[in-house]
Amino acid sequence: MKRKGLFSLGNRIIFYIFNFFIFLTLYFAIASPNLTLGDTPAGNRTTWISVVFLLFLLTISLAIFVNEKLRNVFRYIFIKRALFSSIVIFVLVILLQIIFVELTHPSIGFDAGAIHSALTDTKSRELQAYYSLSTNNINLMLQQHYLAKFFSNSSWLLFDNINLFLVDLSAVFNALIVAVLDRRKISNVLYIQSIWLALFPMILVPYSDTWVLPFVSLYLLSYCIVFHSKFNGILRVFLAIIGGSVLSASYFIKPSAIIPFIAIFLVEILYLFKKDDRRKKKYAFIILISSLFFIVSTGITYRYLQNANNSETYMKIDRSRTMPAIHFISMGMAGDGGYNKEDNLAMAA
Repeated sequence: MKRKGLFSLGNRIIFYIFNFFIFLTLYFAIASPNLTLGDTPAGNRTTWISVVFLLFLLTISLAIFVNEKLRNVFRYIFIKRALFSSIVIFVLVILLQIIFVELTHPSIGFDAGAIHSALTDTKSRELQAYYSLSTNNINLMLQQHYLAKFFSNSSWLLFDNINLFLVDLSAVFNALIVAVLDRRKISNVLYIQSIWLALFPMILVPYSDTWVLPFVSLYLLSYCIVFHSKFNGILRVFLAIIGGSVLSASYFIKPSAIIPFIAIFLVEILYLFKKDDRRKKKYAFIILISSLFFIVSTGITYRYLQNANNSETYMKIDRSRTMPAIHFISMGMAGDGGYNKEDNLAMAA
């Protein structure tokens, strides 16, 4: 098979696989009990806020559909003045998030609670046992410990605010990614990011799921600048170094964060079979040098963080009890893919 034919076949396979899994994600999101109106099997009930919000959306949609003047107003605001409107909405959502965090910032249990408890208590046998089993959370715990020392504060409000900052920073990086690839789509991504941020309750949970977001967004941004931009070589090499360091850091916060990088690597291999990729031929030398710096910075950062974790003395743990990766794979394959108490107790034993 010719190179061009191999590229086209691989591209189609990736396209169909990606759309298949996106469809499954959409289906199960819609079928989620969280979107069920009325009582759910899990014992949840629809709140009056949800009902009012849905009625508001339905009313606005019907008004736009039947009223031409209102439709023209919305078209002018959200389409013709899209960039200005999207920036205003994005800023307003951030302000609403800040107010929401200031008014709530509850204490959280589970893993996030174990990390927060370790900021003020390192002698607890229960916490020592937890970190002996869940050494994957040591890096995040140490990060929060350093921040608590720096601010002389270990309150939930402080870490919820830091968590909020990291989530919003990820959204900004995502917008910059789109700006690098296609500036005309900036308003679209800001609309999408605003909807996500407005409906994202995890800003109240300072845990790896949220703390890793800006790291992933930043190494994706560095990739886009190195491989898909016309910036000068020095900037691209610098971003490659930053991207490699951030990639390693994201792995120590949440190992699954490197999955996008694995996907990028596989797709870039496929693009080697594309003959008419003139842009990459033109910048081949810069891309090669940037890739080398990326690999070196990834390795150096990984080695440094690995040594830092292994030599930490803040929390006394027994590393021989560390849960293997197969444990988390097993939990993900059981039930709804969430926390599995039976698996966890069996592995701990």
